[in-house]
Parts: sequence; C-alpha cells; structure tokens
Amino acid sequence: MRRLWPLLLPLPLLLPVLVESPYYVHGLACRIMIYTLLVASLDLVVGYIGDVSIGHAGFFAIGAYTVAMLTATPEVNPDSSVAFFPQLPFLVALAAGVLLAALAGFVLAFPALRSSGPYLAVITIAYGLIVYTFINEQERFTNGTKGVTLLPLRAFGVDLSGNHFVWVVYPFLALVLYGLHNLGRSFWGRAFEAIKHSSVAASCCGISRPYYKIWAFVISAAVAGLAGGLFAQLDAYIAPNTFSYNLSVEFLIALIFGGVRSILGNLVGVSVFVVLPDVFSAFADYRLMVYGALLLVVLFFLPAGIAGLVRRALAPFTRKDLEAERAALEDASRGLAVLPEPPPPGAAAAPSLALDGVTMRFGGLTAVNGLSFEVAPGKVRGLIGPNGSGKSTTVNLLTGLYVPTSGGISFRGRALGRLPPHERARAGMARTFQNLQLFGDLTALENVLVGLHASFHCKLWQVALRTPAARREERALRARAYALLRFVGLERSAFELARNLPYGQARLLEIARALALAPRLLLLDEPAAGLTGGEIEAMSALVGRIKAAGIAVLLIEHHMDMVMAVSDEVTVLDFGKKIAEGAPRAVQDDPAVQEAYLGKHASAIGRFEPPTDEAGTVRA
Repeated sequence: MRRLWPLLLPLPLLLPVLVESPYYVHGLACRIMIYTLLVASLDLVVGYIGDVSIGHAGFFAIGAYTVAMLTATPEVNPDSSVAFFPQLPFLVALAAGVLLAALAGFVLAFPALRSSGPYLAVITIAYGLIVYTFINEQERFTNGTKGVTLLPLRAFGVDLSGNHFVWVVYPFLALVLYGLHNLGRSFWGRAFEAIKHSSVAASCCGISRPYYKIWAFVISAAVAGLAGGLFAQLDAYIAPNTFSYNLSVEFLIALIFGGVRSILGNLVGVSVFVVLPDVFSAFADYRLMVYGALLLVVLFFLPAGIAGLVRRALAPFTRKDLEAERAALEDASRGLAVLPEPPPPGAAAAPSLALDGVTMRFGGLTAVNGLSFEVAPGKVRGLIGPNGSGKSTTVNLLTGLYVPTSGGISFRGRALGRLPPHERARAGMARTFQNLQLFGDLTALENVLVGLHASFHCKLWQVALRTPAARREERALRARAYALLRFVGLERSAFELARNLPYGQARLLEIARALALAPRLLLLDEPAAGLTGGEIEAMSALVGRIKAAGIAVLLIEHHMDMVMAVSDEVTVLDFGKKIAEGAPRAVQDDPAVQEAYLGKHASAIGRFEPPTDEAGTVRA
C-alpha cells in the first residue's frame, strides 16, 4: 500500500479538472480540507498532550483576520471603518497569520502549565471569547460586524479561486498532515504521550514538561492559524459570527467523533461535521443537539471513534510482520553495550550521592529529619524502615519532586539545589516507582525509547520531514532499546502494550526504562513489591549485575531477604530519622532496629541469613 502513495497523493489536485460542480469541489472538498487542518491542530493538544481546549476558534480567527486585513483592498470594502489596507501578497499575509497565531498559542501555553481538566477548559473558553469580542468590537482594526471582503486569489495570471482553490489548500494539507504524522510517531510524540499519562514519570525520564507543552500549544496554534488564513480566502469574505464559541465546540465534537491521534479520524470527523448540515438542513437550528447525540452514541459504543472502528476492521490486512521486525532488531542490537564499563579495580571515586542533614517538613509534620548518608559507585545501599518512615519522601527529594526544607544533596560532586527532575534524570539519576508508572498505551519497546529521550538530538524540522538523519537516529536507538529489554529478559515482549504485561514483567520494564538514561545512580523504590519468590531472586540477580557495572544503587524495599542479600550497607529510618546504619548483619543485630522495624522481640520473628556460595560469600 505504501508504494501506491506517490500515485494516490496527487489525485485530489485533479478535482478541478474532473469535477465541474463548485458545490462538491469548492463548497465541500476545500472546506473539509481546511477544517481537517483545524481539527488536526486541536488533536495535538487534546489527543497527544491530553489537555482540553475549547478556544481553538480563537487561533483560527487570528489567522483568518490577519490574512484578510493584510490582503484586502479598499475598492471591495467601500464602507469600511479600517483606515489603512497594506494589500500584501497572500503568502506573506498567510505567514504573518501563522506567526501571530503561534504567538497567541505561546501565551496560552503558560496557563496550561499550571492548570488542567475543567480549569484549563474554562481558560480556553475565556481566551476564545476575548478574541471573538475583539474582532466584533474593534471596527478600526477588523471592520467589526460588517466583515471583510477579499479579492479572488490569483497568482502568475492563474485564477486560484472557486474550484481551483484546491491547488492552494491541498498542498498545505498534505504537508502539515505528513509533518504531524511523523511528529506523533517520533520521540516528540512519545514525549507528548508520556506527559499525558504521567508528567512525574515523564520528568524522571528526562522530559521537560514545560518545554513540550509549550511547543504543543505553539505548533497547534500555528496550524490553526494556517487553516484560518486559508479559510479567509475560501469564500473571499469573513465576519465575526463565523468564529463564535459554537465553532470550537463543534470542532471538539468532530475530533472525538472521528477519533483522536488519527489523521483518518480527523478527516472522518470533519467530513461528518461539514456534510451533516446539508443532510439535515431542515434541522439547522438543532445541529448542536444532533452533534451531541452522535457524540454520545460514539462515546458509548466506539470510545476510539470511527477511526478505531476502521482500524479494527482493517487489522487482519494491515498487521505488521513483528517477527521480521524482531529479527531485524536482534541483528541491529547484537553486541551493543547497555551498561557503562565498570571502573578499574582500586580506582578512587567520589560518592555518587551524598545527603547532608536533609530535612523535609510538610507544615507541622517532619517527614525526613536531618538525614545524611552517601552511596558510592558500584555499591548498593538499602534504605529500610516501617511504613511512613520517610523512604519515599527521600526518593522524591533526591529526584527533585520535593525541595528540602533544609540540608543539601549533591550528585557526583554537584550540589543539586532546585535542579528540576528532568535535568537530574539527564545528569544520570534514574528511578523506578513504588506504584508502577509505565506508559500503558505504548509498547514495552516504546517505553524504553521514552527513557532514551535524552539521546535523541534531531531538530523538530528534521523529525517532521523525517529526514535521513532522523530515520538513522530512530533506528539506532530502537536497537539500543531492544538491547535493554534483552538485558532484563523482556525482548519477547517488545511489541506488547505495557498495560498488558504481567506484574513481574512490568517491574522489569521500569528498570529497563530507567537504565536507558545511562544512570550513575539508580533509585529502586520497592522493586520486589508483589513479586513471587522466584521473581525476587531474579530481581536480586539483576541488581547485582547493575552494581557490577559501577552504578550506585539506592534500594528501598520491604523484602528483607533481598535487602540483606544485595546491599553493601543499610540505612534504617523511623519517623523520618536515621536510627541505624552499617553492614547488613550489624544493622540486623541493632537493638533499635529490632525494636522499631523488626519488632521488639526479634527472636520471635527469627533471624535472616542471606544466601551464600560454597566459599561463604554472600550471593547477590
């Protein structure tokens, strides 16, 4: 099918030659193309980032009015309140409309960083109403309710109005959809997906939430501005009523009806949106009610929209040859080193991690109280304590999710201060979560690719155009991700969605994703929770292999057999304060630990003896 695309793609350009009716070509086809651009822009915010925007008609209006006011002439607007008409070329005005809409998207992105859900929806509604009020009331700039009339579009002596407008709209549509398609399937799209699913986990994979959310709004607004600029020339006339609040709602319905994160869904949703008013022309006043009823039916029976239904129907014919892809990844990943070389024996090394009197208070509650310890490269420090003793708070302090009330944390000799989580991750501090935070809609391979996010270096335009450099980079890092899955024993599950993995495999996948950051410090937050005895033994062996590579490990765990077997030193917390520290056996014999953690009568619970080999060495 892909081989036919070069032949199929130019076909819409033949519409003006093959079809004479302006109703079908200019009235329907061009309108569907322009609105598809607008819905695709909305999809970037709603489908990929997971925010709700009901103000995209505002971006649409900015693009439309910029083109209209920069290209209109006084001859066709004789009663205009506008004093000056620049009369710029169409493409120059269109570029200005795109830039202004992108600027508006940049401004709107900042509230989106602090708001979500219904609060952000209300903000976008307010934004759309502000734009609508401006174009309606500011006659000196927009001609108000009288609207703006444009001359038919011409270029190099060729009439580009009427049915010929397809030749203007379609190339923009094809180029933008191609770019958005590539973006959604690149590390940009995976970053959007990760932020939507868990912004905390995304940050701990080295992804800057503010950076990608702002870019999503800017790109989305720019595409909406482009659609608006083209729309201005579609009927050669625009007026404020076109850009009302209802338009934003209708586009959102069209997006969900067709299916998010799907070009096919965007096209289907818009087609229904454009065609339905003609089919039910007698019920024009009730169109929102009809759309709402359709949306309810789709949400109830087809949560993935029409596109989801089509994908399921075509699945038997479009199924990928996963075994061939697995074999290719197996070949490409053979010999790849997934862990750094261990330091030479006897090499002096500064502590990977050092805490100095770290205290964390939440109001009157002291969760961590003056905590100090170090973790050296190639060593495992166990951090144990009863529930509520401050272990997870300590991990959140280390990864930057909390800022200590007092005290300092240094990583590889560098004071971390207020360094945000994504920069700590990029510096080599990786973590797993007590409660699994995998990206469920991504495959196991894609989850590890999210962990490799900092290793992607291609620019946005290279990704959007899928240049050879972008394809090479993607191939190389997919092979590395596969090698990491093989390291933890998950290569056979590479193409399985993360949400379908058994619990034990999901734990391993989180470790593989953390190792993708090439960490110098790995924070394991209860990696053995919920595992069987055999899985815990395999997990202990995996930690031993990571330690052997010179990676410092801070292990938070309740399974004492694992902690005592793999740890070089153990720190014990109780009520946020360190009560014991030292070798596992010494800690185990500490009366304070026995009373606070193991129980007051240690003899009643027995004593753990870690497994040893024939030489008496404790096995990892």
